[in-house]
Amino acid sequence: MNPLLDPARRIVIAHRGNRAHAPENTLEALRQAESLGSDALEFDVRMSRDGVAMVIHDATVDRTTDGRGPVAAHTREELQRLNAAARFSGSAVHRIPLLEEALDAHREIPLVIEVKELAAADATMALIRRFGAERRVIVGSAEGDVMRRFYGSGIACCASPGDAGILLMRGLLGSAPVAAPYQVVSVPPRHYGFPIPVALLAAAALRRGIPTQVWTVNDPAEAVRFWRAGVAAIITDDPAAMLRVCPR
Repeated sequence: MNPLLDPARRIVIAHRGNRAHAPENTLEALRQAESLGSDALEFDVRMSRDGVAMVIHDATVDRTTDGRGPVAAHTREELQRLNAAARFSGSAVHRIPLLEEALDAHREIPLVIEVKELAAADATMALIRRFGAERRVIVGSAEGDVMRRFYGSGIACCASPGDAGILLMRGLLGSAPVAAPYQVVSVPPRHYGFPIPVALLAAAALRRGIPTQVWTVNDPAEAVRFWRAGVAAIITDDPAAMLRVCPR
């Protein structure tokens, strides 16, 4: 069984690696997060101009690197010449990783992969299969088209935002569970400043045997409250702090 699909477990997922202490979505951040004992790693995927799956969150390189412009306007070679740690104080130089490199470097630990755009869906799916990672990976996306591409693929999926909203409405109405094409629900504590009823959503998901993940939680006390409310996984920038309070 995919260890990320057990609703009874309480786990810590490192958001973009050890993001609080290393430049996000770099191999160093992922390495640190695994060495700390994180239960899983989370990172993002976009496509280069020449069709290579790259580990980077934003649609542009401006915020995290010393470059400028859209990720999709750069080739793999151009992206890897950039310093992915340029905006992280005191850090050495780190490259934007290829998805292939991240999968190769982390062959055992569970992974949560956020596919940021439909253009990256097929390449991500192919690489997951190539590395035989289907039983330890969850794929998520804010894009409904991406999730519809992965639903039914044999790779575990997070609910699309639309499907999570439907689940929440059914929870509010007390409706009976129905079959779902996803295996995990992943939500933020707040959406545009409005609180999400996480405990209600987690209870509705649990009636289907589906675990709930909450992102991004960096306050240990808040994490404990979510775990006690039935949330299975905390996605955090500071995995060491969460591991110290995670119930086992």
